[in-house]
Amino acid sequence: MKYLISIKISKWLFTKQASRGIFNWNNNKKYLTIFFSIIAIISFGQSNYQDAVYLKNGSVIRGVIIEQVPNKSIKIEMADKSVFVYQIEEIEKITKETIEIKKSERRKGFIGLSLGASIPTGIFADELDGAANTGIQINLVNVGYLFSKNVGITGVWFGAANPINIDFIDPWSYGGMMVGPLISFPITKKVDWDLRPMVGYSVSTLPDLGYGSEQAISIAINIGTVFRINVSKRISLLLSADFFSTKPDFVEYGFDQNINTISLGFGVAYRLK
Repeated sequence: MKYLISIKISKWLFTKQASRGIFNWNNNKKYLTIFFSIIAIISFGQSNYQDAVYLKNGSVIRGVIIEQVPNKSIKIEMADKSVFVYQIEEIEKITKETIEIKKSERRKGFIGLSLGASIPTGIFADELDGAANTGIQINLVNVGYLFSKNVGITGVWFGAANPINIDFIDPWSYGGMMVGPLISFPITKKVDWDLRPMVGYSVSTLPDLGYGSEQAISIAINIGTVFRINVSKRISLLLSADFFSTKPDFVEYGFDQNINTISLGFGVAYRLK
């Protein structure tokens, strides 16, 4: 029965729409490029260091030097946005110091939601197999909690759909729950980098091929990474990239289907103590 998809798609391939193609990896590479460019800007644009100006009177001023006149003066901006100017004659030395992240500033968990693109890969995107096009994925529940500085648990409750560019066939749709270890690293005072390998289940719906749609439950795995940008004491923004894989067996139609996708998401989360 799997060949029913191929037959219907083969007919469509000779239509005018076929010239546009169902899935073009070269077009979708731009999503990955944009995503990792944003990550690079956020991660490396923020510094783990601050300037420390030691004055001859014993005071130490810490912040960011925003202006320096050689052999004359420096202007430094402190964490509270106040700005001070010091003459060279007042300064004993200037150094760089690591910004220590206070334990009270780092919260142990988060719960939020995210939305993004679901990009099919492999035979799931093959026009003579899964024929899936770029779709959408939503994580209605996106949660994580750290038991120690770097290790915890994470989970998602998700749903996704990948359309097929054929008018009379509904999209592929699937969703479920997954859990796994959370491995977290504070990159800067404001950014945490999480790794999240997860396993769970997915309920997948086969599009109606003329004999009705069919659902199947299968084991699902996910390997992903998340950058959490802590914009306030309570709120974080989430930027994520995940590889998802499941293989439902559709008994009535007599075949199984590899569903493999790369999802790029953006979300918001509430920070837990």
